[in-house]
Amino acid sequence: MPISSSSEPRESRDPTSPAPSTSSSRSREACNLAEVDDPGSAMSTVARLLEQLHGSVTSLPEKEVAIKRLLELAKAKKDARILIGSHSQAMPLFISILRSGASSAKVNAAALLSALCKEEDLRVKVLLGGCIPPLLSLLKSESAEAKKAAAEAIFEVSSGGLSDDHIGMKIFVTEGVVPTLWDLLNPKSRQDRIVEGFVTGALRNLCGDKDGYWKATLEAGGVEIITGLLSSKNTASQSNAASLLARLISAFSDSIPKIIAAGAVKALLQLLNRDDDIAVRESAADALEALSSKSTIAKKAVVDAGGLPVLIGAVVAPSKECMRGVTCHSLQSHAVCALSNICGGTTSLLLYLGELCQSPRSAVSLADILGALAYTLMVYDGTDGKFFDPVEIESILVVLLKSHDSKLLLDRILEALASLYANACFSGRLDHSNAKKVLVGLVTMASDDVQDHLVHALTSLCCDGFGLWDALGKREGVQLLISLLGLSSEQHQEYAVSLLAILSDEVDDSKWAITAAGGIPPLVQLLETGSQRAKEDAAHIICNLCCHSDDIRACVESAGAVLALLWLLKSDSPRGQEASVKALKVLIRSADSATINQLLALLLSDSVSSKAHAITVLGHVLVLAPQRDLIQNGAPANKGLRSLVLVLDSSNEESQECAATVLADIFSMRQDICDILATDEIVQPCMKLLTSGNQVIATQSARALGALSRSANTMSKNKMSCIAEGDVQPLIEMAKTSSIDAAEAAIAALANLLSDSQIAKEALDDNIVQALTRVLKEGSLDGKISASRSFYHLLNQFPLCEVFPDYSLCCFIIHALLVCLSGISLENVTSLDPLDVLALMVMTKEGAHFSPPLRTAFLEAPESLEPLVRCISVGLSPIQDKSIQILARLCQDQSSLLSEHINRSQGCIDSLVSRVMESTNMEIRISSAITLISALKDNREDSVEVLEASGNLKSLISALIDMLKQHSTSTSLDIEVWKPYTEKSLFNCEQDVLDVPESGKVLEETVARLLSLICSSHPRSKLTVMDLGGVDIVSDKLASHSASRQVHVSLFNLYFPLCCYYIFLISSAAIT
Repeated sequence: MPISSSSEPRESRDPTSPAPSTSSSRSREACNLAEVDDPGSAMSTVARLLEQLHGSVTSLPEKEVAIKRLLELAKAKKDARILIGSHSQAMPLFISILRSGASSAKVNAAALLSALCKEEDLRVKVLLGGCIPPLLSLLKSESAEAKKAAAEAIFEVSSGGLSDDHIGMKIFVTEGVVPTLWDLLNPKSRQDRIVEGFVTGALRNLCGDKDGYWKATLEAGGVEIITGLLSSKNTASQSNAASLLARLISAFSDSIPKIIAAGAVKALLQLLNRDDDIAVRESAADALEALSSKSTIAKKAVVDAGGLPVLIGAVVAPSKECMRGVTCHSLQSHAVCALSNICGGTTSLLLYLGELCQSPRSAVSLADILGALAYTLMVYDGTDGKFFDPVEIESILVVLLKSHDSKLLLDRILEALASLYANACFSGRLDHSNAKKVLVGLVTMASDDVQDHLVHALTSLCCDGFGLWDALGKREGVQLLISLLGLSSEQHQEYAVSLLAILSDEVDDSKWAITAAGGIPPLVQLLETGSQRAKEDAAHIICNLCCHSDDIRACVESAGAVLALLWLLKSDSPRGQEASVKALKVLIRSADSATINQLLALLLSDSVSSKAHAITVLGHVLVLAPQRDLIQNGAPANKGLRSLVLVLDSSNEESQECAATVLADIFSMRQDICDILATDEIVQPCMKLLTSGNQVIATQSARALGALSRSANTMSKNKMSCIAEGDVQPLIEMAKTSSIDAAEAAIAALANLLSDSQIAKEALDDNIVQALTRVLKEGSLDGKISASRSFYHLLNQFPLCEVFPDYSLCCFIIHALLVCLSGISLENVTSLDPLDVLALMVMTKEGAHFSPPLRTAFLEAPESLEPLVRCISVGLSPIQDKSIQILARLCQDQSSLLSEHINRSQGCIDSLVSRVMESTNMEIRISSAITLISALKDNREDSVEVLEASGNLKSLISALIDMLKQHSTSTSLDIEVWKPYTEKSLFNCEQDVLDVPESGKVLEETVARLLSLICSSHPRSKLTVMDLGGVDIVSDKLASHSASRQVHVSLFNLYFPLCCYYIFLISSAAIT
């Protein structure tokens, strides 16, 4: 049912309703309430009285006494009202008395209904009980007391309003209540003032600005009636009439000329200018707002009648007259809206008030103008669509501040400035607005001797272009603020510490100034005894001080700040707790037992937020603990760690989430403890949370498992023995979830578990490759690295075709790994998971089974080779070697493309030369030489110049000749090498001697080819080769191969032409 059925009591009478009758007051005073103090007695008393009303044998005088007693009970006790109203026979009996009872009984019945309407749900029952017709009849009676009682009852029963009450509206419309009430207000009726007040109040309740009553009202002379009531001697009637006038204007703006002609503007301004009834003034301001919003004529009428000073006075009236309450705020709001309407918007009003402040001949006192300006600045919301520069008003106020000549003016100026700086519409466009706001507060509360200094600081900050540090007088200002911290006024302390907090954020010099001025002890004291706001700012300052200098941090620690900050964690203020956590994480540098025990005590707190913040700080402390304390049972740090694990079983999700996050962080940062702590006691609670309905908790638990499984001992084979086949199913499912963050966390854990063959088989069978591929495509860099590590373990245990069943998937994986590789920093890195996977893929013999061959995938996007070349150029030796092994196998297909990348990358050729000379692994030396051959092939002269400029050319030749001396005729390599065309002249240096690929495994031809390329482009190198005995070694190798030609025919056919060409180059140098 649309009628409101709220159970909230309506004990407070509407300010526009008249006072109750004196007879009712005397009845209430005479009532003996002892019998209703006991609930059982009250119920029996109400039942007995109602039975007397209902009984046929009860005499009329007895019924009158019974109804009177019920009235006394209802007026005195809420419980009695509820008992009476909830009785099934109550409403029919009261309505029956209203219709046919004696005159006095009717009056008491109407009064009883008024009392019951104080409870909203009973008001609805009264309305639905059929009270309106008999009350209207009673209202038309000749008895003054009956009229008063009926009018009050109608006022009370209508007091719920009808905006959303369609059934109630239907009842009032059907019974013709509104027309009847208007008829009663006809001047010819000459109603009693109390009746008049209740009738106008009822009309105010019933007549909204969109109702259809107004047309008939206007035709019946409603304007004259309302305007006449504005001059009534009853303040309730005046207030209600003004409110009705506002609604009439809103509903029928065409009535405005008639309203103005009836003298309503002057009457409203007179009501607004009164100082004896706030409700009347509020209603008058409401009507003036409605008038000024609808008509230009009305605006002019208000101005011509001297309305602007009156409206300005109404804005400042509550503060001048020390009034409080909702009605006061409503008065100010209506008055400001009326002023805005007249001026053309709130922005125009601000500018108008600013001009008035500077006018020497204003009809309004400067103090009142400033008060109105302050309120307007406070409520301004920028919705009128006009541009307003707050600096303009600020400048006016600062000029007034410099020249003020009274305490009242100073207070009003500061009030306006405070409103200006506190309004979000302005603060973003004013420099130092937050500091200015706090400084204004300090000026307001400061003693005379301090106030002058602070006013000067404020004016300097506003108009002299100074920053806060300079405006306050630098260290002198800091000393002043610290002296204010010890004042007894909490608000004074709050302003001082807030300004210090702003200074510590903005000016580094202020931090040492605070320390030098003895600011640390009072700040710590504030943490213990200050207001909540002061504690928060003090914690923020302490955090800033500790971040600035270790020396200051030591001073803060010695002042006992740690314990004070720990106690601040117990506060109910989220801002205070966060400030405390931030400060503690900077302040605490060691894991002492006392701090850990304090934090463990906080974990027992009933406050969920305190517990969460204590967990965060405990995590920070445990990261700092020595390994021995973390792993030794019974040690405080170990107790703290195991307490966090216990929180994982908490019934509170916020605590679980925080504990899981902190544990994940601890295990990630302290890999030295993971091998020892990766036990069932710690792992299983994390595993259990993987299936939590809260995805954040599950994700953080997976992070913890990932950190635990990533052992500090990289050679460890069995890193998580407590996790067996089948246990990882939740991780596999999480890896497939829609949340990329959750998938990455799960894959990070799996990446370290897939080294176990059974777990790897389970994951592969469950299509983990699809999840890994998605993370490699969409995930973060860390997620892509984890996916790469997972692929590495899978490829180490299963054939390539089982992991990547088709060529297109292989292509995507290769390109994605190369992209991932390009985003990784190579500084101090000795192992890269993406690089390891690429090496496995390019070296596998299964690559040849794909069509086209797998190595072709590397060359489909030539720019993707850049990361491999970068690894050679700037990586450490292990990274260089892995990249060289990959590129050496790609040389056959696109040597010219590789040559371009290698020569373009600064330092790449030097790195290749270095690996030829320095590596102890012959496979790496040969691979480096093959890659150098590709670099020299298309850019021979430029590449040789780079070699020569590095100063390593002779050393490279020496290393190559040393390689020729070695007896190893093959390596584990299976790399494509080249021989010259047999039909080409071996003596034509301009011919490309490395064009035709043919497979081979010999060391000598690779070295010989590189030497041939060098010698053909750098004549002096020929002499170097000869000096180092290179010709003799090659000749010996030729003789050796000739002697065994029948055994090594293919090798001889390849090697013999090359060596002949090499000897020709050297010989030509000798002849020259």
